[in-house]
Amino acid sequence: MSEFKYACPVCGQHIKCDSSQAGSVMDCPTCFQKITVPQAPASEEQKFILTGSKVVEKKTVVPPAAGGGAATGKQSPVAAIALIVILLLLTAGAGVFFFGGKLFHRSSAGDWQTSDIGAVGAMGAFSEAKGVFVISGSGADIWSQADAFHYVYRALNGNGTLTARVFTQQNTAAWAKAGVMIRETLNPDSAFALALVTPLSGLAFQERSNTASPASTVLKIPQLAAPCWVRLVRERNTFSAFYSENGNTWIEMGSSTIPMAGQVYAGLAVCAHNNEALCQAQFDNVTLQTDLVAGQAKASATPKLVAPPASDAHWSLALDTNAIPDAPAAGRIHGQDFIVERASFQGGVLTLRSGARGSVEFGCQINFAGAQPEALAGKTINVMTNADKAARVSLRWKDAGGEAQKENYEAGYALRLEFGELMNSRLPGKIYLCTPDAEKSYLLGSFNADARKPKPKAPKN
Repeated sequence: MSEFKYACPVCGQHIKCDSSQAGSVMDCPTCFQKITVPQAPASEEQKFILTGSKVVEKKTVVPPAAGGGAATGKQSPVAAIALIVILLLLTAGAGVFFFGGKLFHRSSAGDWQTSDIGAVGAMGAFSEAKGVFVISGSGADIWSQADAFHYVYRALNGNGTLTARVFTQQNTAAWAKAGVMIRETLNPDSAFALALVTPLSGLAFQERSNTASPASTVLKIPQLAAPCWVRLVRERNTFSAFYSENGNTWIEMGSSTIPMAGQVYAGLAVCAHNNEALCQAQFDNVTLQTDLVAGQAKASATPKLVAPPASDAHWSLALDTNAIPDAPAAGRIHGQDFIVERASFQGGVLTLRSGARGSVEFGCQINFAGAQPEALAGKTINVMTNADKAARVSLRWKDAGGEAQKENYEAGYALRLEFGELMNSRLPGKIYLCTPDAEKSYLLGSFNADARKPKPKAPKN
């Protein structure tokens, strides 16, 4: 004898039973439908959820009692209505609702809808109790040009901030995924933004910038796993991803421009990265803050990023001294700790900066004399201190009095740039930069630059 699971053919509830009960009739604990238990799977390793058979009861006619009318097996309308009311009251108490074949769950944050997206090998599941979301999802991946996973979501109109802690996650594959997602539609090839946690591959911010286009990774944070907090912020068509190890200090993984309609779907995604398995993940501290004006969402959701303390050990004018980490690029500029919050490649200039969008009050610019991102994609650039006529490097910072300062270098610095492949107008890369100033300025880490070409200016009349 061994235990196995099967699904109710009416409501989809998963029911556990013993192989000795095969062929017997049981009541579904959710919808109370009588079900014939299917035969147990031949293998003890159950890959797919079996489905029971609905028991159809034959109507019988009861002979009329003396002095009374005929009674039949047909239930009166009053009794049927009473039964429906009782069922609704029972399921409402458990926070579960069934309407038109769709399953809804009520949480403190509102009503969440659940659905499998794409071609999954096993039906996913969702339950919520006391703020803990338990989600099981199959699917080959959330990647390429179409996705397959389980989604628990709500409609989001306009700007919003979605936050959750991935509390636990099963290791069905190194790239099994659990995280917060915003996608334009529920179609498998929809545009999306996803801040995710994996069992063995770290954290990542991934996106599909247009319908049916290949997905891409904006940034990966290695050596982190559940429990971990993730957050997505939408400001019009700008999507920013963040992570936190304690729920208080947040670090940006990157931002990306993804054109989407005003109404989108925001929620929790779970993918086994194995279409023959179900991966279970638990989420808590789930919040969806909506109806925020542009700019307000990100400001209210994200504290100022804090750069890791600078260290002289990272400064060297020899290129082979330090390995470039996968962490967001950070360092020191003229004695001030610095972390890259925004990266762009426009007009042949790579800009790595912190601060408000559009300004370069604090950061670094490298001028490649008008080179296009296509010419640099996939290439590695090494600049030694004795190089002649190298790319011009500009450092920008503010002095103690708040005055903007700038210093240019065309020689004497050490630079290593490892550019990735250009995809969806993003140019990823790693940087090692040390300049010969007395403060030992340096920049070390990964970036993902927005390489979209600026819109042409309208001609003046």
